[in-house]
Amino acid sequence: MDEQKPKSQRRVRYAGTHPKLFKEKYKELHPAQYADDIAKVILQGRTPAGMHRSICVNEIMEFLKIVPGQIGLDATLGFGGHSLEMLKCLAPGGLLYATDVDPFELPRTRERLASFGFGPDVLVIKKMNFSEIDQIAAEAGLLNFVLADLGVSSMQIDNPERGFSFKVEGPLDLRLNPKSGKSAAALLKTISQHKLEELFKTNADEPYSEIISKAINI
Repeated sequence: MDEQKPKSQRRVRYAGTHPKLFKEKYKELHPAQYADDIAKVILQGRTPAGMHRSICVNEIMEFLKIVPGQIGLDATLGFGGHSLEMLKCLAPGGLLYATDVDPFELPRTRERLASFGFGPDVLVIKKMNFSEIDQIAAEAGLLNFVLADLGVSSMQIDNPERGFSFKVEGPLDLRLNPKSGKSAAALLKTISQHKLEELFKTNADEPYSEIISKAINI
């Protein structure tokens, strides 16, 4: 009996002439398949949905002055924009370590960088928090440079299902790794106003932490 071919799934339909919701932007979410369309979006000064455009790349590379054969660390791999430029400078003989905790974006970035020819022989990616840099140092020895571009990226903010978006409705999660710790929604159900105020002060240097925490904790 002939094997049955899997049924092809139709893409998400949308109203109007242009997709508005994240899940509807099928071209932007498949950059390899629609490279020309992605290029047009970038030329318009916009960041395609599900992608991230690294900031100050030229300035950072000028400052780091990376040369072939060095060993370095990109403490927040993200979309891999900075790492890609570092890897170009490290060849031949160099090695780049990179860390990230996002279980969704990390494998995609690994695959993306591998498509440019940067595999495990020159790029060591670890799913871990940048605060554990001591483990990297113990394995790699003296690092010639470290870049820590801290924070979230467009990939997390654009997708409402990740729970970071301030542009559209979605779950209140705020975890890069949804399998670790509590979601922000769960935390808000039990945290005191005083503790919430302290979190805003400590983690965000928020000058209106008392006012905001009281408004939330009503």
